Amino acid sequence: MNSLYGYIRTVKQYLATPKGSHDAKDYGRAVLLIVMTIGVVLAILMGMKGRL
Repeated sequence: MNSLYGYIRTVKQYLATPKGSHDAKDYGRAVLLIVMTIGVVLAILMGMKGRL
């Protein structure tokens, strides 16, 4: 359990650095774009469901 706390502390320290905060924003943006793309594709497939 102590190793888990160590990992969490390390991630917090990394995110406190300029590079870490920049990386976190980039990863967050990438995840948001992926989720939005999946949502659009699912909406299109659901819309086409009645036409097939």
